[in-house]
Amino acid sequence: MRAEIVSIGTELLMGETVDTNSTYLATELAKLGVDLRWVTKVGDDPGRLFEALERAWTRSDVTLTSGGLGPTSDDLTRESIAQVFGEEMTVQDEMLKHLRGLFAGRGTPMPETNVKQATLIPSAEAIPNPIGTAPGWWAEKNGHVIVAMPGPPREIQRMWSYEVAPRLKAMNPDVAIVTRTLKTFGISEGGLDEMLTPLFKSENPLLGIYSKQDGIHLRAIATAPTEDEARRLIVPMEREIRRAVGDDAIWGEDDDTPESMTAAVLGQRGLTLGIMESFTGGLLASNLAEVEGSRGFLLGSAVVYRDELLEGHGVDAGLIEEFGPVHERVAEDMARAARKLFDADVGLAVTGIANSPGPDSQGQRAGVAIGTTWVGFATKDGVGSIPGSYPSSRLRIRSRAVTHALLGLIRFLSD
Repeated sequence: MRAEIVSIGTELLMGETVDTNSTYLATELAKLGVDLRWVTKVGDDPGRLFEALERAWTRSDVTLTSGGLGPTSDDLTRESIAQVFGEEMTVQDEMLKHLRGLFAGRGTPMPETNVKQATLIPSAEAIPNPIGTAPGWWAEKNGHVIVAMPGPPREIQRMWSYEVAPRLKAMNPDVAIVTRTLKTFGISEGGLDEMLTPLFKSENPLLGIYSKQDGIHLRAIATAPTEDEARRLIVPMEREIRRAVGDDAIWGEDDDTPESMTAAVLGQRGLTLGIMESFTGGLLASNLAEVEGSRGFLLGSAVVYRDELLEGHGVDAGLIEEFGPVHERVAEDMARAARKLFDADVGLAVTGIANSPGPDSQGQRAGVAIGTTWVGFATKDGVGSIPGSYPSSRLRIRSRAVTHALLGLIRFLSD
């Protein structure tokens, strides 16, 4: 089954909005064993939109669109599909009644412009959208399907999971796709490529390598008539990856994140966490706060951005004077101070240099290179630290340091 994605909206072409929907749908199509051939972005121009949809409908078995289902004059996806099919749009009484009920529930009258969201053509049926006002369209004619979905990611993902994906799966019943992702940290993309060269020649399963914010991911993709058969194809490849790379370098699998794994380790052991961070500026605590249940283990974070304020938060001024603020001894003392400050079981600290050092910067006085990081850990039984070095942009340095800190904490507690 050949598929195509058409992302609609002038804002996508102007760079005002990032097209995350195409990435999401491409990933999901692969799971269904659907062959994605083309991805197109087109603005809110009726002529160009008609051209893009007609071309997609002609050459692809399934066309997925995102965007252009709103009530305004530049939302033209429905009109363009109707033109491609050569059919007239008509208002559906039940859809209109439902739409008016949504607005009544919000205590506001429905603008008449929203009536277009209650229309269909004879070859289309509505796809429910319980978290938005715009229903989707499943339009099918002459053996070709156009599935129109709303633009907001939250709405399209819900519609895909509950409505669209099951129908496409039923259209492609004899193909099962299983993926397995192993996430690594500390080995370069080139280094992994050298270690695993023979595996990259495999056709089923295929092995891909991807550089991500939290390290290098290795993804095996197997195709078979059933999911069980596809999983069995992956087993020997995963075994060989683990043998070649080593379990120490593999920190997670599939949907694991450093934050979710940190939360799991702390939660399983009933431990609380206090944080002190400098150049990461609160990013470490912010990422952990996004994890469900973080209130159960995250007691607080002290963001001490200026070096001279560390002493006021319990860090030994003598250590800073002797070693400078970016040093393993200082990182360990910061972790001890964080543990004491928040009366936590575990203290975690990050110190480093993320920007070009000026004439008076601590980094230059200490001869510390940009991207240098020290992460400190403290428990009642002792302290530890790990170094890091990330030669990249300021934001990437901070993000990499946060990932390194969390993965280091997991290992510190495990050891």
